[in-house]
Amino acid sequence: MPNTLSSRAALRFNIAFVSWCALFLVLGAAGLAALASVDRLPAPPITATNCIDEKFKFLHETTIREPDLLAVGSSVTWRNLDFRVLKARYGDAVAPLNAAPCYLHVDETAFLTGFLLDNMPSVKTVLSVFSMRDFETCAAGENAFFRPEDARDYVFGDSPGWHLYFKNLRPGAFLRDALTLADMRSGENIHAPLVMDAYGSGPLLLPEPDIRENVSVDPACLRHLGNLGKDLARRGVHFVVVLLPPMPGWIAAYDPGGFRDGAFRAEVSRHLDPTGALLIDAAKGLSLTDKDFTDHAHLQWTSVPTFMDHLISQMDRSQLDLAGGGRHHAL
Repeated sequence: MPNTLSSRAALRFNIAFVSWCALFLVLGAAGLAALASVDRLPAPPITATNCIDEKFKFLHETTIREPDLLAVGSSVTWRNLDFRVLKARYGDAVAPLNAAPCYLHVDETAFLTGFLLDNMPSVKTVLSVFSMRDFETCAAGENAFFRPEDARDYVFGDSPGWHLYFKNLRPGAFLRDALTLADMRSGENIHAPLVMDAYGSGPLLLPEPDIRENVSVDPACLRHLGNLGKDLARRGVHFVVVLLPPMPGWIAAYDPGGFRDGAFRAEVSRHLDPTGALLIDAAKGLSLTDKDFTDHAHLQWTSVPTFMDHLISQMDRSQLDLAGGGRHHAL
């Protein structure tokens, strides 16, 4: 008799457990569908940062499936490239895609680049725009800041990503994003817009420039950059590294005379030199004022075409063939 009662109790518990799980999934799916209908559904949570997840969402949805030029980096790459200018110069000879999200340091950029190239065999050139902020802190080893299997199934497979809301749910971040993402996606939140153009770039335009905080260089980041250059060389992929010009106001506030900035640029060159990467130091030959910047790491979108024209002229001068092939040297 006791065994029978125990079996019945266990059965009731299992039925109740399964029922509650089913109810949770049904209500959860209904909630996700409701948020999607009003454009308040956050992107599937692959990382803990909405602008990175939004970039994975863009990569999931874009029709650019076989790019030959891939931009990867932090928001310094994401917000400072306008590939319309590149297409106007090269036309259909180049298929660019800006896969850069935000908040990445060099070690994280290296991890993301490896993941993307493992799944994009069409890429012949990787383009990264860096400022000193990208080199502020890096892990000693590889910084795997997301699970490759989650991103691979969502970005490159046929998975719609619904299971990720349950697998990686962070309730606090999810609710916050549900309340704020609509204004970021529309661009109404001008300080943190998540608007992306057809190539994945994220325009930024602010009324006044902001000098913002001081930054310094972690030597580990320079080593990661050199290792990334070597990895791309082993893959047979050209690496174009662009150093953003310094913001004059930032230099005046934190680096009078520009000695730290100069040392940083020299160290980047030293670490890239053995890799065969093309280094374009935009501090040489491009004169910008504070009004061209939103802050020390981002240009006003209206100034990006000038920056792009300079990059294109330097790539042409190096005889880099963006469609695949060609030797180049540091500029």
